[in-house]
Amino acid sequence: MPRVIKQLMNFWSEAFMRHHIKTLTITGLTLCATAAIIACGTDSGTSPSASGSISVALTDAPFPFDSVARADLFVVRIDGKLADTDSADAENGKNNDSHSNADPSHDWVTLASPNQLFNLLDLQNGKSVNLSQTTLPTGTYRGFRLILDVDKSSVTLLNGTVLTGANGGIKFPGAGRSGIKINLAHPFTVVSGKSQMIIDFDLGHSFAMRGNSIGRNGLIFKPVIRASAIEETGGIAGTVHATTANGAVVPNASVEILKAGTALSDTVSANVIATTKSDAAGAYAAMWLQPATYAVRATPPSGSTNHPALISSVTVTSGKTTSSTDIVLP
Repeated sequence: MPRVIKQLMNFWSEAFMRHHIKTLTITGLTLCATAAIIACGTDSGTSPSASGSISVALTDAPFPFDSVARADLFVVRIDGKLADTDSADAENGKNNDSHSNADPSHDWVTLASPNQLFNLLDLQNGKSVNLSQTTLPTGTYRGFRLILDVDKSSVTLLNGTVLTGANGGIKFPGAGRSGIKINLAHPFTVVSGKSQMIIDFDLGHSFAMRGNSIGRNGLIFKPVIRASAIEETGGIAGTVHATTANGAVVPNASVEILKAGTALSDTVSANVIATTKSDAAGAYAAMWLQPATYAVRATPPSGSTNHPALISSVTVTSGKTTSSTDIVLP
């Protein structure tokens, strides 16, 4: 059994153990939260006299471009509030680091202030980094945002070229800080006690090519960040092979998790749920997926004589990794 699959199985066992003792961690970027998460649509309101603990961590839905050496993003902080939010609201107060508000029914409250650079390529195949732990008033939270400092963020190519907003290599929405809405699978309910949530910064969706060459044309930044209760999620893992099921493993193959029914030749970006790539041993793992049936598509790295392939139906259930989902590239 590939080492990455064993690690994933161990992870899910540990996650359920934490759930049973009422521990929450938000993991992706991993946003790892410690609070009891109840995945439901009902609104419990908020109680000033009660609180739950939330910790924050960071992970990535891995960057799919095999010509990239580093993807460094400077995370200033992560905020949350009870009310739903939109892109415009996520920008409000992005420069305010006072952390003076403690009432999530009034405005943003700060969950984590890492003020740190993270190479998201280090956070692939289920890896994550904890950012902080904090205590919040109980209630159902519908709004989360990530504050990014784009002036301190960059993408480094394998040839050493560094793409930034300043040199035109990356087209960011603007200079300085950017407030980015985090998309929730379900409202996140904090109750007395602890539970776990994951926040996933999907690099494969967040950077789009501006032409047919990253080095010449650069990238456009269109951030996609998701969050969900980790107890709800599952994963898909396997190995990419060339030509036959016993053929050579294929490192650096791009692997996409697609909506069920998506065709091999489909190019609609809205049908792509998550992205990752195979490691040096050809193994891949797509984590933090909502329970559903998906298609899985693998594309060989540039220069390969193999062709893309599709598995049309893979079912994900909560708390489990669907392993041995091997893909053969013809």
